[in-house]
Amino acid sequence: MTKKIRILAALAVIAAPLPVLAHHSFAMFDKSKEIVLKNAVVKDWQWTSPHTWLYLVVPNGSGTPDKYSIEGGNPGAMRRDGFAKGSLSPGDKVTVYAAPLRSGEKGGSLNAVVLPNGKMLGERMKPGA
Repeated sequence: MTKKIRILAALAVIAAPLPVLAHHSFAMFDKSKEIVLKNAVVKDWQWTSPHTWLYLVVPNGSGTPDKYSIEGGNPGAMRRDGFAKGSLSPGDKVTVYAAPLRSGEKGGSLNAVVLPNGKMLGERMKPGA
């Protein structure tokens, strides 16, 4: 093997993990606050990598419910918090705790979910955190 090929091979090995580092910041979420979405109805639960997504319809008293997109962690991290691919199903009525988007849009970063049976998955934000 020539020196040039060895150098190219070494660079390929070093560069292989770089896509893992191409990850967005969570600065768009206000982690100092927690919103509570009560009586939210699950529209979709996407157990996907690199992030899970929870789509909800939340009553607001005006007759037209709000639609929320809540971003969760990667499936491995979510599994450690008690979640699974089948944890949520369309039509489930849940309570969701999330860090809101700084923009004020209807979305956030998932902290915890209380399932219809009362079981909590994830962890609520700690006061003063």
